[in-house]
Amino acid sequence: MHSARIFKLAKDSAVKARTHAINQLKAVLVIADPALRERLSSLGNAELFRTCATLSPPHGGGDEDAVTQATHMTLCRLAERIEQLTGQINELNQRLTRLVERHAPSCWNRWASARTAPSLS
Repeated sequence: MHSARIFKLAKDSAVKARTHAINQLKAVLVIADPALRERLSSLGNAELFRTCATLSPPHGGGDEDAVTQATHMTLCRLAERIEQLTGQINELNQRLTRLVERHAPSCWNRWASARTAPSLS
């Protein structure tokens, strides 16, 4: 099961990096232009990340536009990173699941049935 430890290490690293990227994205939103912040404030996380990933820098000149461009680009890159890390986490979860199913099926069956069993409370 050495493979499982290695996959878990990679997954834990991706989870930590994703959490950090989410925190960074939200910190950028706090200091973003009020109009952009208002536009994005009602979105849940998944929709927020999808929306930010599609942001493109506005065209124009001046210092204010440079800040807006930097904000849009940073939000876009962070959202893309979050999506990429989420994909890695999902892939690693699938690999871990397959390893456990293959090498410890009785443990997997007990765990899976416990997760789906109705609550007695």
